[in-house]
Amino acid sequence: MKSKIYFLTAIVFLLGGIMNSQPASAADGGNYYDLPLCMPGFYETDPGDCLPLGPSETIAGLRQQGFPYPLAGLPANTPDPALNALPIRIASINEGQTKVYASLSDATSGGTVIRSYPGGQSRYVAFVEQANTGGTTFVQLLGGGWIEAEPLYSVPNWQGLEFFDTPQSDFGFTIDETGSYLGASFSSGATGKTYTKYQSFPIYNMVEAEGYEWYQVSPTEWIPSLKSRRIVVDTTTPPGVEGGKWINIDLYNQTLSAYEDNELVFATVIASGSGELYSDPGTYRIYEKKELEQMQGSYTSDRSDFYYMEGVPWAMYYNHAQAIHGIYWPAVLGFKQSHGCINMFPGDAHWLYNWAELGDYVYVHDPSGETPIPTPTPVGTPAQEIIYPTATPLP
Repeated sequence: MKSKIYFLTAIVFLLGGIMNSQPASAADGGNYYDLPLCMPGFYETDPGDCLPLGPSETIAGLRQQGFPYPLAGLPANTPDPALNALPIRIASINEGQTKVYASLSDATSGGTVIRSYPGGQSRYVAFVEQANTGGTTFVQLLGGGWIEAEPLYSVPNWQGLEFFDTPQSDFGFTIDETGSYLGASFSSGATGKTYTKYQSFPIYNMVEAEGYEWYQVSPTEWIPSLKSRRIVVDTTTPPGVEGGKWINIDLYNQTLSAYEDNELVFATVIASGSGELYSDPGTYRIYEKKELEQMQGSYTSDRSDFYYMEGVPWAMYYNHAQAIHGIYWPAVLGFKQSHGCINMFPGDAHWLYNWAELGDYVYVHDPSGETPIPTPTPVGTPAQEIIYPTATPLP
C-alpha cells in the first residue's frame, strides 16, 4: 500500500514541476502551457501570447524549404485575347500549285498566268478575298492575281503572361501535357495530377537529376524539364544594356521575358534558331519594326527546302536579318527550330510589338554556353548609325 502512495506522490510532484516550469519562450512570464495555439501563420519570432505549434510549425518548416505563406499564384494575367488576331488573312499554297492567274475566271479556266511561285516545303500567301468554285478554293492575293490555296481558318492562340508584379521566384511553362512526380525522379511515383500543354507553374526549388532539371512546384510535386521550360527571373540589368528596359531571350530554356524599370512585365516560350542557323548571343538593339513582312529562302543546292511566307506578323529586327516575329504556321514552341529568328505565337508577338520601341535592347544569351558567341556590333551604337548588310529575312 505504501508503494502505491509513494508512486502517486511522485507523479503529482512531477506534473507540478512541469506545469510550473517557465520556458524562455513564454515572453510574458506566465505559464507556457496555459497559452492557446496561435492562428495558422508564419511567425519569425515567438509571439509570446500564443504557441506557434501545429499548423504554424508546419508553415515554418515549409518556409525553411523555400515555400512562401500563403502559397499564391503568379502575379500575372493573360494578355488581351484580341491580340491573337492576324493583321491580314493567310492561305497555304496547295502542293504543286504555283501559277498566279490574272483573274478568278482565268484561275478556274486555266487562262492567263501572270507569275508563279517556286515549289517548296512551306509556302504561304496573304490574301484579301476568297472564292470556292467546283470544290476548289481560290484566293485573291494582296499583290494582285488569283491562286489555288487553302485559307488558314485558325492560328495558334496560346498566350504567355503579363505581370503586374515581379514574382519572388522562378516559374515555368509546360510545352506538352505532363504529369507531376512525388520527388525529383521518374521512379519516385506519379502524383496523379496532370498539367496541360503550355500551363504555367511556380518553381520553389530546382535540382538536376537523371539528365534533367527538376522543378518543385508544391511541397509534394516535381515536374521535369523534359516537357517544361523555366523562366529565370532576373531583374539585374544585363551587360551592355543601358536603363531598365530590355527583352531577355534565353536560348537554353527557349523563353523570352520583358523587363521595364527593372521589373518583369511579360514572359512566354519561343522557338529560336537551330543547328548552324542558331540565333546569335549578344546584346543588340531593335533597328526596324514591320507589322507585316515577307520572308523567303533556301539552304540546299536543289532548293528543295525553299520557303515563302507572306504576311509574317509583327517583326522586329535586332541583329542583321534575325528578328523577333509572330508565326501562323504549325509549330511547337519550346524547341530550337527556326532559321535564326525568334518565333512567337501571334498574340505574344503582337503584345511585344506594341510594348517595344525602336532602339530598345535585346539581350540574347545561352546559360549553357553551347551556342557560339559572334563578334557583335559595338553596344551603344545608335540604331540609325548601324549599317546592316542586305539580307533576306529569316523566319
